[in-house]
Amino acid sequence: MGIGMLVALDAIVLLGATWLAAFVRFQTSVVELDVESLSPSIPYQLLGVLFVIVSLAVFAFERLYDIDRLEWGRGTSASILKGLCIGLVSFVLLAFAAKAPGISRAWMLLTVIFAAVLTVSLRLLVIGVLAQLRARGYFTRRTLIVGTNAEACGIARVFALRPELGLDTVGFLRTSADLCVDDEHLGMMPPIVGNARQLVAKAHEYDVDTVVLASSAVDREVLARMIGELQHAGVSLQVSAGLFEIHSSRLSVSEMAGIPFMTVRGVSLARCNLVLKRACDLVLSSLGILVGLPVWLLLSALIYVESPGPIFYRQVRVGQNGRTFGMYKFRSMGVDADARLQELREHNEATGPLFKMKSDPRVTRVGKWMRRYSIDEFPQLMNVFVGDMSLVGPRPPLPHEAEEYSEAHWRRMAAAPGMTGLWQVSGRSALSFEDMVRLDVFYIENWSVGFDLEILVRTVPAVFWARGAY
Repeated sequence: MGIGMLVALDAIVLLGATWLAAFVRFQTSVVELDVESLSPSIPYQLLGVLFVIVSLAVFAFERLYDIDRLEWGRGTSASILKGLCIGLVSFVLLAFAAKAPGISRAWMLLTVIFAAVLTVSLRLLVIGVLAQLRARGYFTRRTLIVGTNAEACGIARVFALRPELGLDTVGFLRTSADLCVDDEHLGMMPPIVGNARQLVAKAHEYDVDTVVLASSAVDREVLARMIGELQHAGVSLQVSAGLFEIHSSRLSVSEMAGIPFMTVRGVSLARCNLVLKRACDLVLSSLGILVGLPVWLLLSALIYVESPGPIFYRQVRVGQNGRTFGMYKFRSMGVDADARLQELREHNEATGPLFKMKSDPRVTRVGKWMRRYSIDEFPQLMNVFVGDMSLVGPRPPLPHEAEEYSEAHWRRMAAAPGMTGLWQVSGRSALSFEDMVRLDVFYIENWSVGFDLEILVRTVPAVFWARGAY
């Protein structure tokens, strides 16, 4: 998607928000202000246009139209909200300077609220569509990774497992650092196409759009030299910080005596935040149960008609710190599913202690559809309501899976299990067990209320597009 098209869509949505605010406040979108010093009358539509122009300018200043930042995250949503607030303040100052009469405060407040909701929703839709197109090979960026050590292999593995990022890795450039061999993902590792001294030549030879430097793979002098060489090469340069365990929201760049530093903020696990998390769980799970009740009744009928038997399936799972509980799902398999599990063990397609089959014969037709869009998980709202689970957190394992956990794997059990989590919005079943553990530990070590909200928002397109679902 072109940046010009995104700017046009933002303009349409922002203008629509001003009109909607006028309609809600005045029951009409055609409202005029008497401004004697300028003209006989100025409509709110014109004021809305001024608001749109200022907001778009701030969006551009916040780099919301940089192609490298066209991905979902708290940084994007925060920049949108910041842009709207600055746009509103600038608009009010301009109106004051023009000696305009009092503008409806309700209209201004409604404009910002509607603009925030519509703009964030639009950006979410654009990113979801773009992710699907990239996963199918459209709008991808040819990428060259400088480095052959563990960090570089980790970067290549993430790019391969997340095709929706649109980073098509053409190869590695070897450095003096140790060569990493990722046995688990050896088949998806790109080839070594040269060495770091050939960076500019190889970038042109392979017509790459992006160069990723694994900072731990090169010395400081070499890193500085390569950054200088790429300044006029016409490619996007990304330097990995090598901090896989730390969320970007905890990082800030500062400078002391001409030396750049990255500050890592601590994780806030204050009791008030945990209480807020529980309050959100109670409110949202209650709302979800009440609103979804008609759909639950319809699904219950469909399940029973195809496969008579219990509507819900209660399965023992392992929760926070090893405590077991009964997790509820809509039954998506035949009533004899557990008895048939052993005969299917040899067809397991998952790694580690997990069991996954893309064409599991135990799954019913209705169940296959529910699983594709995670609808069978809805009854877990009851688990959230009673406190066995949270809306966001690591997925709870089965007891026999937990028995195979190493000490490192048990780190993912330090938080309350969730209906959704970072693993689900990062690929779901397409990721390996070790990837799941890594993402869950990352979530726990970087937890915040804002992170939970980000994951909940990212869950919507992940479920809608059924990314990585079996």
